Amino acid sequence: MGNKEKLILAIDTSCDDTSVAVLAGTRVLANVQASQTNIHQQYGGVFPTLAKQAHQEHIADCVDLALKRAGLSNSKEQKTNLDALAVTVGPGLAPALEVGINYAKKLAQKWQTPLIPINHIEAHAISPLLNPQTCQAPRTVNFPVLALVISGGHSEFILIKKIGDYERLGWTVDDSAGECLDKIGRMLDLGYPAGPVLEKLAKKGKSNRWPLPLAMTAVENFNLSFSGLKTAGHQLINQLSAKQPLDAQSVCDLAACVQKQVFAQINFKLERILFSPDLKKTTYPNKQYLKKIKRQEIQAPVTEINEVWLGGGVAANIVLRASIRKTLSNYQKITKKKIKLFLPYHKKFCADNAAMIALVAQFRSLKKNYHPQELDRQPNLKIG
Repeated sequence: MGNKEKLILAIDTSCDDTSVAVLAGTRVLANVQASQTNIHQQYGGVFPTLAKQAHQEHIADCVDLALKRAGLSNSKEQKTNLDALAVTVGPGLAPALEVGINYAKKLAQKWQTPLIPINHIEAHAISPLLNPQTCQAPRTVNFPVLALVISGGHSEFILIKKIGDYERLGWTVDDSAGECLDKIGRMLDLGYPAGPVLEKLAKKGKSNRWPLPLAMTAVENFNLSFSGLKTAGHQLINQLSAKQPLDAQSVCDLAACVQKQVFAQINFKLERILFSPDLKKTTYPNKQYLKKIKRQEIQAPVTEINEVWLGGGVAANIVLRASIRKTLSNYQKITKKKIKLFLPYHKKFCADNAAMIALVAQFRSLKKNYHPQELDRQPNLKIG
């Protein structure tokens, strides 16, 4: 990124949190969040029209507070301080994205500052590169890297050859991991958002009390699927509830069983990516091939992947982190190659945030002639 740290203000209104951040290089100088949880609780999910309205109410204050915390001023001289502005253009809720994009355009015009459009998924993928303000120098990355974006809206395996060069190896074909956990949590009357509550209850539960399906095991690709597990969980809850009301321990056990299977599928596919004999062709190692490796009948291929990055809201889950570390450790025992797991330096940067949006902008060429007025929302934007 050069010797001089670029100073970037970023805005994210992709879903239900209004977020504004200021970064110097990879260092977070400020990250402001205005939560809408209380607004959407009664609906059991995000209501787009209300989300848009709340973003409109909070965005100006969030910008002012972020500038203040970063030691900057919202004045006519502001344009001399910032190197660029950045804003999420997708994926996300169209009405919510619109608010952030329109406000960023106004600031870009007012301050005569370049405005950079950012892919929200790319931001989650590289969020482990964020650093606290006190960081002296960013660490050296050993590419290629495998990024896991596991959130309420997305579940993807992304091969990062270098920043800006991405290949999606696998993704969910239906529900995301976070969506599955949250919806089953709501079936158990755990409120909104239900995912974090389900995680807490799962700690007290028996994860082997009831068997639940592991999807996509017979399909030779790196994709994921969670709708079947969600349906099976729903049926199990109904069967148990028909006999008698669920007691506290049963709720904890259900939470543990569902969480275990969601993470088991992620690790099932992660293992196959690591043992793939040819990722360039996305070659899938089938069951027989893996058995031969583990029986030491054939030599295990050594993956080109050198690091694993975990981002997205579900990345804050301690059990998921531990399960991925175990998969990487098992891989090391067989191949002798150590692959380290990297995470955002604070759990708040797993959830949607503007700091990761500014981070992506740091790697974008500011010499490119972006045209702010041409930026538009892209609700279904993909990476790679």
